[in-house]
Amino acid sequence: MAAPVDESVLNALRGVTTAQTRLPKPLIIKIYVASLKQEFNQERRMLLELVGPELQTLYDDRQIELEIVDMHFGTGPLDVTQVERDPYMLQDYLHEIDTCHAHSKSVFFLALIGDSIGRLPLPTHIDEDIYAALLAEHITNADEVALLARWYTKDDKAAQHVLKQDYRELPHEVWLTDEQQLRRILDQSLQRLVSEKANSSTTASDLMQRAQRLRLTQIEHEVQRAMALSNEKILAVFRERAAQSSSKDVEAGERLRKIKDELTMNLSTDNHTTLVVPGSASSEAIDPDNEDHETYLSKFKNKVTDKLRLLIEAHITNDPDVIKGRKKTVQEIFHEHATHLRILREHCNSDALIQSKVPDQLRQNLMANFRNGSRHAPYFICGAHGTGKSAIITTLYNQVVEWFSSTRVHRVIRFAKATPRSAYNLELLRVICQQISIIFNIPEGYLPKDASFDPLYISNWFQNLLRRIEDMSNDVLFLFIDDLHLLNPLDCDIVAALSWLPTSLPWNVQLICTSTSPVEHLKFTPMQRDRFKSNEYQFDLNASEFATQLRRPESCGQDINFVIYVEQQFDALERCYGKQAVGSLAAYITCAEYGLSETELLELLMPTDDPESLIETRNGHFSFSSFKKIHNEMEKLLLLRDKIMSGKVLIQWRHNYCGAVAMRRYMDTQRRRQLHIELANLFFPQDEDESTLENDSTRSETKSVISMKERDPMRDSKEKERDKDSVSAGRKSSSTHHNDDTSTFYNPIAADVSYSMRHVEESWHHLMRSDDTMRFKQIAVCNFDFLLAAVQTVSISYLRCLIEHVRCFILDRDIELIYYTIRKSSDVLTRDPMQLGSQLISWLRPIGEHDDDDNSLLSMTVRSATAWCDGYAVPLLVPLTGWLPAPLPSQIRTMTVTGTGGIIRAVCVAPSKQHLILATNSGDVQLWHIMSNSLEHIFKGHTAAVTCLLVAPHQSDILLTGSEDASVLVWHVSGRERRALIKAHSAPVTGVAAGVNNTLVISSSEDATIAITDLLSGKLKHRITYHRAGVSGILVAGACDVLISASLDKTICVWNLDNYALLNTMQMTSAVLRIDISWNSVFLLAHCEDNALYVRTLATGKELHTLKGHKSRIRTISIGKDSQRCVVGCEDTRALIYDMHSGKLVRSMPPNPGPVTAVYAMDNDDFLITVGGNKITFYSFRNEELYVHPYSRNQRRKRSLKRLTQAQRSPSTTLPPITCFDLSRDSQQLAIASGRSVHLMRINTPEYQTTLDGHACVVNCLKFAPNCEFLATGSEDRIVQVWNLALCEVKNTFKGHAAPVVQVVWLMDSLRIISTDRESALLVWMADSGNLLQTIQGPYKSLAVTNNMRFAASTNGDNTLKIWSLVQEDEKYSVSHSDEITCFEISADSLHIITGSRDMSLKVWQSIGGKLSQVLVGHSDAVTCVTVSVTNKTQVISGSKDMNLIIWDLLTGEEIHTLAGHLGAVIGVKVSADGSTAVSGSDDKTLIVWETKRGLALTSLQMHVPFTHFDISLEVSRVMVQLVDSFNLPVICLHNTPAQYVKLPTYSGPTKDVEDLRPQGPKRQMKRLLKKEVSLDTYTWQKKYGHLTSSVMMAQVDERLKRRFSVSASMEEISKIAESKTGTSQANLGPEQAALAQSQHFDQLEALWNKRSPPRRRHNAGLSRQTSLVEDRLESSDDDEYQDERAGMLSASYDHIHLLARLPGMLRIRSLHDAWKTNSLRVPRTKFYVSNPHTSTTTLNSSTHRPHKDKGRSTVEVPDTATNPPHTFAQVNICERHSLPHTSQQQPDLVRDLLQQTGGPSHSPPHHSRLRQYFHWPSLKSRLWQRDQRRNCNSLHPHFHLNAADRVRPAITPMPIIIVENYDSCNVQPVRTELILPPQCVQRASLGHIVTETGTETSQKHSSCGYFSRRWRVLRRKSPKATTPTKTHTSSHHSTETNTATCNNCVTQ
Repeated sequence: MAAPVDESVLNALRGVTTAQTRLPKPLIIKIYVASLKQEFNQERRMLLELVGPELQTLYDDRQIELEIVDMHFGTGPLDVTQVERDPYMLQDYLHEIDTCHAHSKSVFFLALIGDSIGRLPLPTHIDEDIYAALLAEHITNADEVALLARWYTKDDKAAQHVLKQDYRELPHEVWLTDEQQLRRILDQSLQRLVSEKANSSTTASDLMQRAQRLRLTQIEHEVQRAMALSNEKILAVFRERAAQSSSKDVEAGERLRKIKDELTMNLSTDNHTTLVVPGSASSEAIDPDNEDHETYLSKFKNKVTDKLRLLIEAHITNDPDVIKGRKKTVQEIFHEHATHLRILREHCNSDALIQSKVPDQLRQNLMANFRNGSRHAPYFICGAHGTGKSAIITTLYNQVVEWFSSTRVHRVIRFAKATPRSAYNLELLRVICQQISIIFNIPEGYLPKDASFDPLYISNWFQNLLRRIEDMSNDVLFLFIDDLHLLNPLDCDIVAALSWLPTSLPWNVQLICTSTSPVEHLKFTPMQRDRFKSNEYQFDLNASEFATQLRRPESCGQDINFVIYVEQQFDALERCYGKQAVGSLAAYITCAEYGLSETELLELLMPTDDPESLIETRNGHFSFSSFKKIHNEMEKLLLLRDKIMSGKVLIQWRHNYCGAVAMRRYMDTQRRRQLHIELANLFFPQDEDESTLENDSTRSETKSVISMKERDPMRDSKEKERDKDSVSAGRKSSSTHHNDDTSTFYNPIAADVSYSMRHVEESWHHLMRSDDTMRFKQIAVCNFDFLLAAVQTVSISYLRCLIEHVRCFILDRDIELIYYTIRKSSDVLTRDPMQLGSQLISWLRPIGEHDDDDNSLLSMTVRSATAWCDGYAVPLLVPLTGWLPAPLPSQIRTMTVTGTGGIIRAVCVAPSKQHLILATNSGDVQLWHIMSNSLEHIFKGHTAAVTCLLVAPHQSDILLTGSEDASVLVWHVSGRERRALIKAHSAPVTGVAAGVNNTLVISSSEDATIAITDLLSGKLKHRITYHRAGVSGILVAGACDVLISASLDKTICVWNLDNYALLNTMQMTSAVLRIDISWNSVFLLAHCEDNALYVRTLATGKELHTLKGHKSRIRTISIGKDSQRCVVGCEDTRALIYDMHSGKLVRSMPPNPGPVTAVYAMDNDDFLITVGGNKITFYSFRNEELYVHPYSRNQRRKRSLKRLTQAQRSPSTTLPPITCFDLSRDSQQLAIASGRSVHLMRINTPEYQTTLDGHACVVNCLKFAPNCEFLATGSEDRIVQVWNLALCEVKNTFKGHAAPVVQVVWLMDSLRIISTDRESALLVWMADSGNLLQTIQGPYKSLAVTNNMRFAASTNGDNTLKIWSLVQEDEKYSVSHSDEITCFEISADSLHIITGSRDMSLKVWQSIGGKLSQVLVGHSDAVTCVTVSVTNKTQVISGSKDMNLIIWDLLTGEEIHTLAGHLGAVIGVKVSADGSTAVSGSDDKTLIVWETKRGLALTSLQMHVPFTHFDISLEVSRVMVQLVDSFNLPVICLHNTPAQYVKLPTYSGPTKDVEDLRPQGPKRQMKRLLKKEVSLDTYTWQKKYGHLTSSVMMAQVDERLKRRFSVSASMEEISKIAESKTGTSQANLGPEQAALAQSQHFDQLEALWNKRSPPRRRHNAGLSRQTSLVEDRLESSDDDEYQDERAGMLSASYDHIHLLARLPGMLRIRSLHDAWKTNSLRVPRTKFYVSNPHTSTTTLNSSTHRPHKDKGRSTVEVPDTATNPPHTFAQVNICERHSLPHTSQQQPDLVRDLLQQTGGPSHSPPHHSRLRQYFHWPSLKSRLWQRDQRRNCNSLHPHFHLNAADRVRPAITPMPIIIVENYDSCNVQPVRTELILPPQCVQRASLGHIVTETGTETSQKHSSCGYFSRRWRVLRRKSPKATTPTKTHTSSHHSTETNTATCNNCVTQ
């Protein structure tokens, strides 16, 4: 449902209004300044130049205009006021105060009160009794009486004496003399009269009060008028003198004090202030050069600025027009409706209609249809100008409510072309539809879900709304449209401009229209005309029966019609103000599309150089005061109206006919163009120089006088950056106001322009009509900021209408591209206007990349859109690569011409590029405007058919025409005049050309001659008579001034124009009829009499091609501007396009009404013009379909093939489409399969890196290895190739398939691959060697493997899914749906498989056992896709054909959110690794980004082409989309992605032999330790194991853990185990380490419970922190093959111990030789346990006694020794556990045992700690151990040199366990292991660096090799630097001899 609408707004939209209905006020703060002219001259200047501009900058972001009205500005010397020059002006001043109060949002009156009240203004009206009293008693002088009688005349009607206005015709000096005498006489006499009546009776008090009012000065009048209007919006500033002087006029001082008291008492303290100025009133005036006065002026400026700012903020804070709290749609419609309601109210107030029969007759017809419930047509009222159409429709609007007593009446009225939204059919209908939706509360948010502001959609929407109203029996809807004929007809209108008008309206819907044009002349369809011609629906006001009687203005006689009245009023205004002033004002208002504001008009009409100069209207200029006067007068004469639109008060003609009169009287074509240029410069100033501060400041001073708002483009850069408003709430801006309707938009191309509503509505009209197309495109229609402002402030439909309007005047390729981009994106921009930038980038980026000029207009538009997207602060999808074709259709426009005499011989484009010049058979040369299809001029001069024409090159305005009358005429196109006549031939002219910089006119004729004539003089300079037959054509190669002539004598000649010498002659096989040369002067195309086309080189004449493919006679030829293609017109009505490089026919154009007689390629091949019969067609001709290689690494220009192979190739035939793609696991690389090639790309840039070619057939599948180092590709050639990405070469080729490979999947260890083929074979094999491990027969189309590498799942899209075990051959499951399985997904923890089906459900299966865990039901159609996140394991997102997505809870099966937004079936969904963001794709060709937590759509992108598959990066920063049958793969950036990057866990297993990786055979029965049904919860566990636990357990079982051994017990739950009471050995373990340690301790406890040893680990089981999170001990308790994966400590292989043995400075261990040989090699693994140190009070004896492992393990146990010196050598014997019985009660500890061998004391925790730290390698990487280099082994003796620590390491640091993995003595290989660092280590070390903390004493004594304090050079294969040896206490066997042998040799010793 739509949001509720305010009741007052809803009533207004329904047409229910009263006088108290509050309509939106303009966004203006207009402050009237009242002051004495001379006294406050400097203060007023300060207000205009400093205060106003400063305040304006504060409110620019809210589009509030600040205007300070100074009526004294431009009124001449300071000692004479304008009221003294014209006493009637005072009424205009007071009227302006009323206007300021009515329009201003805040302060409207600023009073400056000083030392006096000024002089008495001359009264304009004196009451009869007062006048008589003055003459009777107080004016006795005859001269005074005569003077009074001369200037005052009696008005009998008003009983007053009125001041004559003859003074306007006198010189100012004469009138001012009389005015002073009159003022003195009246002032003295009125003063005496008042004083006499003061003590008289009450009957004379009224006369006294009226006489007192006549004595009021101007400032008193102004203050009284303002106080009567409002007390809250007045600011008073009192100026006091520091030295008060006694006033000579006591009465004046008393009146001044009274004004101050009145203001002080009625205004709050915030509304008045007092300032003190040094000096006295008798001293000099305020002088800015005076230091004291300068200080005062500074205080004045600051005080007034602060006061005004505070008052304005207080008033606009809660103003609804400023806050814009309503819904944007309602707000837009309400403001639009309010504009028309104000116009209606104006008509109502005028009450112009006196008598008419139309309302009664219309009511009779209407009520008859209403009572019968019959459908009917609209009603039309037609009549000429001034016949009362608007008055009748106003009367009907007011009366219709009374016609229906028991029915609700809703009224909607529109005055066509009064606003931009009512000027176009499309916009008018859209706004009406939305208003109807709001009125009737149609629950679609006032906009349907699938809304599109497309003409056809809006027309259908209107019809649907009318059908819904038809079912509302208690409602009647009236639609009134005045001046229907003014709607702009555009190309977007369907069939006809007014075809949307219904021919049959519902019984309760009435549509009443007025029009000046008759109904038959309106643009209706034939069916509409037949329906509307009935007299029942037409009312012709020109007919006598419907004639109207209107109320006439006082100055209009009864016998004067409206047309004559308007002319008379213009004459009267010219007499009063001068023709120049009236003409200027009328011309500007006429040129305005929707009106101009007062400040805009004054900007044009008022000079601002000297504020003290006298601005006279006789010179064509206006001041504030004179403009107010003529404005008010024209309003009273019903010529002008004030219209409030878009927050502005606009002045426009009240009647359209006034504009027609003004245009006829004051404007011609040139004047109109100049006016539009001036208006365009008003909005977009051209004369700015930001580098010159003086120019900036001067300009701001002059322009700020008129309007602070107009200063906006002149602010300095810092102010502009601060004042830039955002496009929406998402735009990064400092603005706090987020109103889309009034936002400003910064334009990077047109600098200093902040686009506002006025720019979008008005300014572009003047730019378009100023004939500067390039500037118009740059600033407006091709500028991204302008387009964005239009979409945001109005709508996408308005933008579409705007560009359609432009296309009625201008033909331009850039504009066409913008238009068709907007048109194709209308649907998506209707629903999501913020996609404008992305849509422009999507459509125009490929074109911008194709342009040779990187600074082309479209390239700059794309860059501007990209810059805006980059500054956008919320998620936004932005394309990084292009994939869409050029949006232009093949055929752009069609013209139909007449009067050509049947055949058009030639055609060319005029210099304006907007006109066509046609050569006709009638002898006339016609000039047609292209876009309006109108004939503008005919060049008459030829007496026979025109045979040829040419517009001289180099932007010349010269036109040459040749005719059959043997003459050549030279024309000036713009001037439309003939310049010269050349008669140089005796036979018809066949060709004309211009040469040598257009100074020569060259013509050829059938008389076999070529004449060369001087253009200026017209004299013949040379005649060429070489040819022996008629010359058929001539051309000039502009690059070299070479003339080429063709003749019927079968020759083509090349001439030098300098000396007219013959350069070359080409002999053809037959007569040459036509020739043309390429733009680069390389190719010559000749058409001969044998109808053949020959392509030759111009320089040598060598023949290149003979063009073939035309099937009829050729009539015309032309070569394109690309010098590659030529166009041929044939008699079969077709035009053909050839590629001259290849000589092939590439395109055949559609047929024409007649033979193609002329073709022409416009500049840059923008358009191709073909002429066939009377039809002229424009085609898109720019070669945008050139082959552009998408995989080229050259991003600047992607053309990779030569021009020879580029010509007009279809992209689909140039490159094979993409078959599949894959994104690497780290989201860095992308592999794309296209045909037999695989292309690699970096997605962040995105740039293509390389291409892998190795397959013989199409690549069907590819997959990155999880380690991102390899890529596997499968092909139709039945092989799978494994690529080494670092070397870009094939590492292995697998040929085990007998059918084409369909799928390929890597296992997480990056060692094994599963591939499938079309014969249902699933093969598991080694990636490096290709050894086959397992073969499975089963489904092959869809395949996936669990992360723990235990199971694979596959399906063929039927209703079953197979689950295969990769570790046990006989373990396989089958799960099923009742219908086809369409998708499946495996959870990240490998526990569940989620399947989606056409049965509308999803099922969750356990991967182990294949049991059904959950069923997710909620979709209403087939499920198409499903996805799960990595971190949020319970979140499942599915998509369906029901167009919705659902977010599920995996555990509960609940539906969390339903995501509705697509208009087609969902085909895919992906979720970010953190689960916060999802991306879905649909058949509606859109991508939508969702926030999963709240279920909200964040952003979307319309792709415009269907796609099959897409993928996202981990944090959704990139989206890759695979299109249908396309070789392009779009890469889209999600700007400001809300998802966080999550590094995926590595699921790496140990390196195994091939045999170890093969699946095991079937399991033997009854080998399980625990029954599968046993599940140990917490209570059972405590009961079984509680008595065995002690204080040294590695982890304590948390009571909150309910089921330790259950399948659902995950490592997340175990990691939450509390550690508060564990032993010191567990103090610093992280949660994962604690859980893993507890897991190991469970082995011991379970072994005690079952009275047997712990289960043996599987040989070579690797250690993986991640896989341990998903294993289930219950399922594998017999083999316990994954227990080692739960070990979280440091592990090192047997080979690593070899490296330790070679480390310098380590303790040499010699005596262990035998033990290593005999024991460690017999067992699968040897472990060294290193206990964590206890505190100083804890010893090993207090450790917990834990039982040892089984006999298959040997451990090293060395007791702690503290007394041994740090650098001692010890011998350690390693033996099996049964040979060390004394250690059975102690925890095995390698460090302790090592120290025990030294023979020192057994208790030394500090030394114990120092020794352990040597086994702590925080960041050691296993790959450093695996480098393929020869090892120099000593033997298998581990030689350790224990470098003593110098200071004690903190006892709380945990120590790792070293696991030594041993192998068979005959096969010692490098082993890949993971070295995992406990996360809570205190110290951090870099790669190959061991951290040590040594004490002070030892570090001073001993230095060793300095190994542990530097980088570990051995691992880096560097030798340590030589150091000074130190003396140490040694034991035996400390030699360091080195024996070189292989590892196997060492083992066998």
